[in-house]
Amino acid sequence: MNARAQKLIFAATSRLTDIFPVFGARALDATLRPLLGSRAQQAVFTRRNRAVMRRVKAPRRFLVIPDIHIGDAVLTQPALTAVRDFFPDAEVDYVVNRTAAPLIEGHPDATRVLPIFTGGSFPSAADLAALQETIRTGRYDLCLAFSSLLDEKEQADPAQPYVSVLSQAPTIVRNESDPAAINHFSYQDYRFVRGVLGMVARPVRGERYQGTRTILSDDAIEGARRFVAEGAITPGAPLVMFNPDGASPFTIMPRESQVALLERIARDAPAQTGILIGAGHSTPGMGQRVADALSDGVRSRVRIVPPSVPLATYAALIDLADVFITGDTGPLHLAASRKVSRSGAHRFRNRTAVLSVFGATFPRMSGYDSSQPGFLPTNQDAPSWCFLAGSRCHNITCLNKLFKTCREVRCFEHLDVDALASVLLDHLAGLASHRVPA
Repeated sequence: MNARAQKLIFAATSRLTDIFPVFGARALDATLRPLLGSRAQQAVFTRRNRAVMRRVKAPRRFLVIPDIHIGDAVLTQPALTAVRDFFPDAEVDYVVNRTAAPLIEGHPDATRVLPIFTGGSFPSAADLAALQETIRTGRYDLCLAFSSLLDEKEQADPAQPYVSVLSQAPTIVRNESDPAAINHFSYQDYRFVRGVLGMVARPVRGERYQGTRTILSDDAIEGARRFVAEGAITPGAPLVMFNPDGASPFTIMPRESQVALLERIARDAPAQTGILIGAGHSTPGMGQRVADALSDGVRSRVRIVPPSVPLATYAALIDLADVFITGDTGPLHLAASRKVSRSGAHRFRNRTAVLSVFGATFPRMSGYDSSQPGFLPTNQDAPSWCFLAGSRCHNITCLNKLFKTCREVRCFEHLDVDALASVLLDHLAGLASHRVPA
């Protein structure tokens, strides 16, 4: 479905729930869930993929195309591993967002990391032209696409073998009715690639989904250490990192909830606990506005991570934090990923607990929780928790946070800030009881 059609459809569903929040949500779920999760539709997609794969003979060159955002470059990495499950010696190119490229370069399953996408919520004309040229000149035996924003017909010649993860959509929608099914996009990407390649080849190794990773340079690691040292943060004291921003207003906690959560943490956390707040990129200045709303005593304990800090340094900072708090956005997936030193000269902690708070989007699809069934845990040696706020109008169309245009953001109507704080404070108290004084 092209972007224009998506805009029209999701604008209409937004108007329906604006006017009739409860009835509209129930009506959309009752009509669209069975349609989108239809086994008949899944069978049609499977037949189409089989027809494409019949044209793939002894594949040696693959192009993996995640969605255009930073988080998607991290999320889609297991697709590379799935290709290697079948073709360990193939050439596997990976198209990514330019800002995310330094976090992916050196991935053992990618032959080349191609930094094409320039940023923004939607692909620019230059992005589309660059991708089209890459496909045209790359002579790929198979393109594996993972974006709902890129139209195959506009990108690839009809003769180019090209399959899209959108053919996995009915399975993902159906899985939401099975509370035990792992339905995370990252895991489903891996399953999708193994499924289509299994149509033409046998795997040379068994399933080995390994989660995601972030590969960091020595400069990024040193930058993070320097930031903490210069920030008057007590060495050895607990450190909480908070990301207030998001790619959509439907995934951002209301400011009053953010402030209440930070106030409670500052009041009841172990002594000398440091708090870092991201400045905000999608919404510039958001971090400072949250900090300004804090009481004087709490504000003095907070340091803003400025937007000038490179993304790789930000990711290395996350590894120094004991807890990372965020909504459904790219930094969530950075926090959840396993940190790896590109040079091999550094050993990361990989012990950051992650708490994610969801509004519009579906937590099992992109959140992480180490205690709830049906959830994927983070790739950290620490617990993870995922909370879904209550909303009268939450429905299946809320999946598409970029195309929703609801006039009133009801996604966080019911959010138990005390419950969030209690989980974090219990974790911090447990760490403090085992921490050796500096």
